[in-house]
Amino acid sequence: MVYVKKLAMVIIMVPNIEQAVAFYALFGLRLRFHLKDAWAEFSLGDTKLGICPANNPAGDRRTGIVLEVEDLYGVYAALKETVIFLGEPKKALHGIMVSFRDPGGNILDLYQPTPEKIGNFLNEVAQKQ
Repeated sequence: MVYVKKLAMVIIMVPNIEQAVAFYALFGLRLRFHLKDAWAEFSLGDTKLGICPANNPAGDRRTGIVLEVEDLYGVYAALKETVIFLGEPKKALHGIMVSFRDPGGNILDLYQPTPEKIGNFLNEVAQKQ
């Protein structure tokens, strides 16, 4: 039996909510509501992104959170003067990725899938079996 039906929310802990709200708005996320110094919530399709106060910064902690974009190179170019990226976008089998740090020290990734490359790879694997 499956008890969990979907991922409802991801929460990011930050030392300064006001700064984090302004930061995540740079990515074009839709702010649902913001309770000063207590909580903020963005919409990401069916999933909510919660911003919650923390007493200490993350300290370069990788969150494992990946935000999908349509044009990673375009987003990178538009935000590279404002956002702290941890390198330049890199191509991989599954897509293009780049890591960034939010104002609280949390590390997230931006991702642009390349389904045609994955399809080609899966076809090659199937032919070898």
